[in-house]
Amino acid sequence: MKHPARPWPGKRLLFRLFWSLQHPRVTIVYHPEVLDSVCAKASRQTFDAGKFRKIRLQLVREKLIPPRRFLQPPLLSEQALQRVHTRQYLARLKNPQVVAQILHLDYVEWWDNYVYRYFRYMAGGTLLAAWEALESSRVSFNLGGGYHHAFPDTGGGYCLLNDVAIAVRSLFEQNRVQRVLIVDLDAHQGDGLLYVFREDPRVFHFDIHGESWIEVSKREQKSIALPHDTGDRPYLSLLSRELPQVFRQFGPQLVFYLAGSDPFEKDPLAPLALSEAGVLTRDQQVFELCRQYRIPMVVVAAGGYGPESWRIYYNFLRWTLTEGIWKW
Repeated sequence: MKHPARPWPGKRLLFRLFWSLQHPRVTIVYHPEVLDSVCAKASRQTFDAGKFRKIRLQLVREKLIPPRRFLQPPLLSEQALQRVHTRQYLARLKNPQVVAQILHLDYVEWWDNYVYRYFRYMAGGTLLAAWEALESSRVSFNLGGGYHHAFPDTGGGYCLLNDVAIAVRSLFEQNRVQRVLIVDLDAHQGDGLLYVFREDPRVFHFDIHGESWIEVSKREQKSIALPHDTGDRPYLSLLSRELPQVFRQFGPQLVFYLAGSDPFEKDPLAPLALSEAGVLTRDQQVFELCRQYRIPMVVVAAGGYGPESWRIYYNFLRWTLTEGIWKW
């Protein structure tokens, strides 16, 4: 008996790519960057202001996403920002010198508010990604966002506006969700996020990082500080042991994942010493839990520094588009 020829694997890949172009399963939000024109202090040696443009170009170059598929974020209104931030703080952000101080810039033109506007677009991108994730019941990426060091009345750590907190508060106000899990795996503690939701039982904040800066006594949070040079095996073992318990016990309806690339061993500002493969395995573990429990997932970039930072975030995007999403 003659068996039918098995299809060439490349044809299956081409079919999946064609199908995904017609029926998008992953949303990617991107706003053209303006920050690479500002003049930074020592951070110029560490923060790659053009990294999200590099990611977009690589996705298009590899024909994973056509240019028309990137969604443009809205510019969030002052009213939306006030769901988290005080009016007095937002008024101060209209002073470019205040912005320059928070972002460690040498200078900005005194009449120019484009940096502040950019962060408003980034906050709009995180909210748009959340709407898209809930609509598709899958995963959405914002090429940017994750500014978890911004407090209601102050900024810091390159963070002007707490985009994730704004998105969560907006979704609550719109009655889109009742329970949100924030998985913060940036190498630095998400102190601003932890503070904003310190008394809100609807938000569980799971955070693995280096040193702790603030402590909050709240049942719906787990903040785990790890020593320098932790490495892949202890980190991934801890994550695989602790995070599934949160999914089972808290029962989130939406996950915000801060996929910081700064735990990477070559990152100049982070001490956790994960390999490139280790960071991708970390991302895959979070993705698989969301897929297993069928919980929509919003991915934001959070921290990541140095010339290789863009590639670490790109690795997760590429894996999601070519392998991960086909299991969902």
